[in-house]
This record gives sequence, structure tokens and C-alpha cells, in this order.
Amino acid sequence: MLAKLRKYIEDFVASSKEYPIVFAIAAGLYSFIYVYHSNFMLVNSAFQFVIIFCAYILLPIIVFVISWEIVKRLKFLSKFQHYLLPILNAVFFGFYFIGRIYGFHERKIILAYLIGFTLLAILLRKHYKKIVVLQFIMAIVAFLGLTPILSRALFDSDEWQKQPDAIVQTKFNKFPNIYIIQPDGYVNFSELEKDPYNFENGEFESYLEAKEFKLYKDFRSNYTSTILSNSSMFGMKHHYNGEQLFGAREVIAGNNPVIETLKNNDYQTFLFIENPYVLLNRPTIAYDSCNFSMEEVPWFGIGAFAHRKKLIDPLEETIRNNREKRNFYFIEKIAPGHITTFENQAQGFETERKNYLTQVEIANKWLRDITQVIIKNDPNSLIVIAADHGGYVGLNYTRELFEKQTDKKLIYSAFSSALAIKWPNNDAPLYDTKLKSAVNLFRTLFTYLSDNEALLQHLQPDTSHSIIKKNAPSGVYEYIDSDGNVVFRKVEK
Repeated sequence: MLAKLRKYIEDFVASSKEYPIVFAIAAGLYSFIYVYHSNFMLVNSAFQFVIIFCAYILLPIIVFVISWEIVKRLKFLSKFQHYLLPILNAVFFGFYFIGRIYGFHERKIILAYLIGFTLLAILLRKHYKKIVVLQFIMAIVAFLGLTPILSRALFDSDEWQKQPDAIVQTKFNKFPNIYIIQPDGYVNFSELEKDPYNFENGEFESYLEAKEFKLYKDFRSNYTSTILSNSSMFGMKHHYNGEQLFGAREVIAGNNPVIETLKNNDYQTFLFIENPYVLLNRPTIAYDSCNFSMEEVPWFGIGAFAHRKKLIDPLEETIRNNREKRNFYFIEKIAPGHITTFENQAQGFETERKNYLTQVEIANKWLRDITQVIIKNDPNSLIVIAADHGGYVGLNYTRELFEKQTDKKLIYSAFSSALAIKWPNNDAPLYDTKLKSAVNLFRTLFTYLSDNEALLQHLQPDTSHSIIKKNAPSGVYEYIDSDGNVVFRKVEK
């Protein structure tokens, strides 16, 4: 087999025949595969596959074939024919390769590189088929790296989503409108006042208490990112993934057990998100209404965080238009967020801390405004402020948590998350003391709405997890146990 392949490559390199389609595929194949290798979770829809295939494979083939035929037929260009395919290959390969590194908006940088690639193609014209072979080898290596990702995507079980009881068939006895407000990365009130945050948040906390919110100190997330945390929260189960979970966006925006339970109780469901991050791989939306249409979602995720929508005014209008119905709202605000994600972007502890706390103040104002609108228009509703994770202040950058940590304040800085609930009639159930982490939030709420405490028999462990890549064998580890103790135990699935 290898001998035949080697003979085929040698014949290709030695041949005087030109292969426009082969040169075209070689120009885009590596980048086509690399897009999936580096961004699979964001581009794994059929629609995106068609777009990416057209951009990286079909477009070069069309340009190469048409250009080749034109040059062959025009006598005054025919003398340049032997330069055409190497130059086109260099330009397309260089554009995809450099654009991915610097960003396709960096036109001057890309142009400079393309000029260099073109000159190199002219100089190496006689050896260019060897370069094409190298491009195919690069693509093969990239595909080998993609194979485990594809395997997990195809064969990972969704067994974790199955409920241990018939909770989705639960019948409610109370039917308040339900508002889940998620300020991204808002650390719990109990941590804000401590080192490393050292933030005086008393004025805002007093506001919440005056509005009959109950503050849940020491509440925390079960996972480190928005997608992992929310998929577990809406799935009402642990998935025990520490970095990537295939189908996570489908769980959040799709037909999850929470939405199914609500619809079984005749609730209308509304998804209000500030940006389309949760929709980037174009999941099927199971909510009755979403403030983003798929036409507004970027094809490749570029500009997703820049595309922001106002939430409060549209929410108020929706509340007023649906007064006679049972309504559920999930509202996500990208604030306060968290410190820098990557090491090369880190600005130092004090700068990161100040930036985060500035965003906390912005989030506080927004939370005041939106809760006032809800209370004014829907005074006896069930309002939940539930963050997805902490702010990571104290770490140099968020991914530093992927290195083994033992300092409790740093670990809690990542997992601690705000929770405040305004129970209808200011009547919190006694069992809310069991509410310690996000995975059990909806099971607790459904227990309250149904007056069925049997649902609490299947609470999930209040454990918190992260992927570890450094200073310990690679894998998913339990960082915090059900009692709130910092531990370091590898998760065996």
C-alpha cells in the first residue's frame, strides 16, 4: 500500500502534466480541516459544513479551472501558463493560512504575505508539485488530529441527559411567570467581600433584599464555562466534561428537560440573549420565541460578541403582550464576565481585578433596571438571578485553572456564582437550604411549583469540576465536593 502511494506521488511530481483541480484542493484542504480541528464545537452544523466546503474547496476549484481554461485559450497569456497554478495555489493557501493566524480583517498583513508567497511560487515553480505534496501531508496530519474529535462527536453518549425520575411529567400547582436572569460570571456575594475581590457590594445587596430577594451565600457552579455550566443546569444532570461537551448548545437552546417540563405545564418559553454565542453552531431552538433569528447568527462565530442586543425594553414589551399566559423567560447578560482567558492577553492581577469590578458595577445597574421592570409589570412572579460561574479574579487568566490549583480562594473564585431568588409572596420553601449548586436549581424550583418534595430525592451531587492539563495527569477532576470542601479527585466516567 505504502509502496503504491509512494510510486503515485513520484509519478505526480515527475509528470509534466498540470492538475488544476489537484492544485486547488491542496490550496484549501489543510485550512478546511483545521477549521474543524480548532473550532468544531462552533461549526458542526450541516449549514456551516456547506459554507466552509464552498469557501475552502469549491471556490478554489472554480477559480483554478476557469483561470486555467482562460489562459490556455488566450495566446498572449499562454506563455505565463506554467506560472498560473503555482501562483494561484500560493495565493489561496497563503490567504487561508495567514488569515487564520492574524484575522482576515488584517488586509495589509495578508497582502504583504501574499506578495511573498507569490514570489516564492515563481522562484520554486519547477519544484512546486513537491510543495503541493507537502500541503496534502499537512492536511493528513491535521485530519489525524481531528479524528478523535469526530469520534467523540459521533459516539459520545447522551445517556447523561436521562432523568432518574419522571420529572418532565411533573404537574405544577403554582403557575407564576418565571424569570431566570443570568449575569455572566457574577461571583457569589459571599466571595465578593473577600480576598482577592475585596469589593464592597452592600448597597446592591441591600437593594435586592429590599425587593424581597433571598440571597444564597456560597452558591456555586458545577463547571467552569457558560456552555458547560448551562448545559448541566438545563439538563438537570452532571455530564462530567471539563472543557468541551458535544451537543451542549443543543441542550441549552433545544428541547431540554426544563423546557419540556415547562411546556407540559402550558408555559410559553422565551429566550432573551445579549449576543448569539449560544447559537453559533445553529442548534434547533425549542423555545417558543428567541430574540435572535438564525439569519443574525454569524456563520463562523466571527463578531458574535460584538453583535449585542438590548434586553430590557424588548422584555418589557413582551411581558405586557403576554399578561394572560404562563411565561418562562431565560435572560442572559454578558456582564460582568471574567478576567482574560489566555495567558498572552493577561494584564496582571490588579488590572484584571479592577476591570472585573468595573463590570460588576455595570452589571449591578443593569440588574437593578431589569428587576424593577419585571416587578413593576409582574409583581408576583418568580425571579431568579443565577450566574453561570465566577470571575476568576486572583488567577492570572482563566485557563490557569486547567493547571492543578490548591488554593481555596482561587478555586472558589472560578466556581462561586451569584444566586438570588424572589419567591412569590416572599414565601421561600424550607428545603431551599439544600440549594447549593446550579445543577439542582430547576429541580428545586419544580419542587416548589409542584409541591412535590419527592423530586428532591434525586438531587445531583453538588460537586464542581474542571479539566486539568498541567501539573497532574490529564483529565477531568472534581475540585469541590458536595460539602464545599476543596478536593482534587479525578472523575472516572
